[in-house]
Amino acid sequence: MSIEHKPLSDQLEEAKRIVDGGRSAGVTIRLLGGMACRLHCHGPHSHHLRSYHDIDIVGLKKQYERIERIFDELGYVPNRRFNFLYGGQGRLQFYDRSNSRNVDLLLDKFEMQHVVDLRTRLDIDEYTIPVTDLLITKLQNVKLEAKDVLDLIAILEDHEIDDSNNSESIDLEYISRLSSRDWGLHKSLVTGLDKVETQLENFGLKSSARESLHRKIDQIRNAAESSQKTLKWRLRAIIGARKKWYREVEVGDGEL
Repeated sequence: MSIEHKPLSDQLEEAKRIVDGGRSAGVTIRLLGGMACRLHCHGPHSHHLRSYHDIDIVGLKKQYERIERIFDELGYVPNRRFNFLYGGQGRLQFYDRSNSRNVDLLLDKFEMQHVVDLRTRLDIDEYTIPVTDLLITKLQNVKLEAKDVLDLIAILEDHEIDDSNNSESIDLEYISRLSSRDWGLHKSLVTGLDKVETQLENFGLKSSARESLHRKIDQIRNAAESSQKTLKWRLRAIIGARKKWYREVEVGDGEL
């Protein structure tokens, strides 16, 4: 596969170029966040996804040196200040000067309000993290804004639910498994689903679409609630919300 050595102006094509650049070098890179939503969501509530600017990706920590070389070859420069401040947290940034665009790189894990280990999940989809992980990384945000709710509606609208590892479906078994191990993640997922459900009236959905979304939300919530919880989960549940169950995320300064 021939890879251009200058960043493309089209954001989605550039995101795919980065993944293809990794693939051609035997390096695993996958999209998350807005670009992943844009690749997977094409329904009536996905039009807002075009407004994303930066590109979010995840790679493997063991391949970091090779990833760094790939970004150099693809025409990017490292944001040295950001990488010095946040590299120890597995968060790095590269800059596309020609398009004034950042690429934010996470290594091994999505680590924001909660931690989602993605190391074994990066081969399921060709370009992105699996849709189920995309849903989880959106729902785990305890401070959901309207744009986050729209992202979640777009994901739920355009994907069916089953218990498979299909990259184009929402895997209830996987959600159940993660939820059974971590009380804090469980609480954030269920709370996020509740928030989405209470706002379904606000986005011009037809009654049939609302009913479909209510059904899917119920299925996901039930999978999280009915899973066999670990001892660690049950002990943390005793403390409950009296103790903060999520991390406060410091958003790094993106200036070079």
